[in-house]
Formats: sequence, structure tokens, C-alpha cells
Amino acid sequence: MKKSVAGIVCVDGLFFIARRIPSGVMGCHWEFPGGKVEKGDSFQDTLIREYKEEFGISVKVGDFIGKTSFKHNGKIVMLHAYEVIFPKEEYELVLTDHTEVKWIPLEEIETLLFVDSDLLLLPYISEWNNRKKENQSKI
Repeated sequence: MKKSVAGIVCVDGLFFIARRIPSGVMGCHWEFPGGKVEKGDSFQDTLIREYKEEFGISVKVGDFIGKTSFKHNGKIVMLHAYEVIFPKEEYELVLTDHTEVKWIPLEEIETLLFVDSDLLLLPYISEWNNRKKENQSKI
């Protein structure tokens, strides 16, 4: 079974999303960046590599958020979502696999042309985000 991972970045209630380049079946669709887990790599290793390759930044990986499955070319793929934490210091994004990025509220994601598999993660992301807000309000 194939495995993929999506990195979820949330800062001040806004989520980081990126628009894929125009090629391929899901070209021009918005997504939570991530990628295929290669043999021997962990989900965390994959996210660190993908964010470095696709945006030129070093990230940290936080909490596991949730997982789902979908079919791609007749094969089942397990998609895992993890929190991704951007660097605290100033950084500049270098887009290699995307044409643009946005920071938007979670509710707006379903209004965009979004990658189908990532939409399956929305209930888990919403639940994680609500827990995060609750924990912050207790501080």
C-alpha cells in the first residue's frame, strides 16, 4: 500500500495552502503541501524533505492530525496529515512545484478547486484546530 503525507500549517487561524503547477490530473488545484513517502522514510522525514524541495525552507513536524485513504490509479493510498511548523526567523519561500500560496481560514478551503484527497482530511483538521484553540484558551 502506498503512503502519502500532507503538511498542515496553521498560524493565527489561517491555513497555508499552495496551488499546483498546471500539469497533471490535479494541475492548478490547491493543496496542503506534502508528498509520497519513499521507502525508508518516515512521515516526518517526507514532510521536511518536501517543504525544503518545494519551498526552500526548513520546517519542523508537530502533531499527528489524522489519516484517510483514497484510490489513485486503481491503488489504495493512505494519506496521513501532520502539523508543520514554519521557522520563527524570517524566511522567503521559493516556489518550485506551485504557482502561488495563500493563508486562508479553514472554512474557505471547500470554496476552492482543492485536491480531492486533501478534502477528506478536513474533518480531522477541523477537530485538531478546535483542540488547539481550546488548549490556547486555557493558557
